[in-house]
Amino acid sequence: MIAAILAVLAGLKLSVPTYLRTAAFIVLGVQIGSSVTMETLMGAVRWPLSLAMLAATVTVVTVACYLFYSRVRGWPTVDALFSSLPGALGLVVALADDAKADMRRVIIAQSIRLFFLVAALPIVINSLSASPAGTAATPTGVWWEIALVLAAGAGAALLLERLKVPAGLFIGAIFVSAAFYVGGIAHGALPQPFLILANVILGTALASRFQDFTLGELMHALGDGVAGFAIALALSVIGAALASWLAGLPFTLTLLAFAPGGLDVMTIIALALHLDPAYVGAHQLARYLAMCVVIPPLTAWLMRRRPLPPEKSDSSEF
Repeated sequence: MIAAILAVLAGLKLSVPTYLRTAAFIVLGVQIGSSVTMETLMGAVRWPLSLAMLAATVTVVTVACYLFYSRVRGWPTVDALFSSLPGALGLVVALADDAKADMRRVIIAQSIRLFFLVAALPIVINSLSASPAGTAATPTGVWWEIALVLAAGAGAALLLERLKVPAGLFIGAIFVSAAFYVGGIAHGALPQPFLILANVILGTALASRFQDFTLGELMHALGDGVAGFAIALALSVIGAALASWLAGLPFTLTLLAFAPGGLDVMTIIALALHLDPAYVGAHQLARYLAMCVVIPPLTAWLMRRRPLPPEKSDSSEF
């Protein structure tokens, strides 16, 4: 991701074909689903309290960042709101465009947040862990079992994507893969070259979001973006600490689940750091779905409250 961003800022035209992103999400979704175990499912009884803490944390983060952008920086209401919402970047960008927000301001703020999370959070979590996460020795399964899971996961992912289910590609592959592995139909892990290539595609796709920004524009927006990210991260850390204490879960696990990132990226980081991806994915998915329910009516309400532009008189044409 960092190498691709540097290339983009140096003037290289960069894009990732849709079919490659689709394949990467399916491969990573299957791998995440393969890490779900019966022990993980039994531990889900402790999640409701953690999910309630997540809802409170997301609300506080959004309000605090909104107040910073609108009151301290003087941004318009729609710019401040859509720059403050944590996660669900695709939905946020689409609705911000409908609400006639300043798209460069929104995208830069959201992209800076995601960049720092992906670049810095694994280092922070490793430093907090008793033993740094390494590369786990996972047995490679029988080739036909892996092929079967990939085919079934791809079918479910493409179906959910066609039905317009939020994060359908990712969710379909995860759930089908988890069912195969928990049910004992498949064993082992996908070959490492598959996972490395999928992560390279994902990192390049993230970097391509900086495609239309000049270095000067990024530097100008960097201060506001970093400040908003710092506010969101600090409040998320507090929420994660409270959830860890109340639910009796490891702080490194709740920190990743509460981080204001996205479902796909945060869950992949959990997998890479050998934390419970089912827990992280469930919390990030809950955040995503809640935003899908809340943001559209909120956007409609804001647009109704916005005053209409003054009508032009006949003399204005001259």
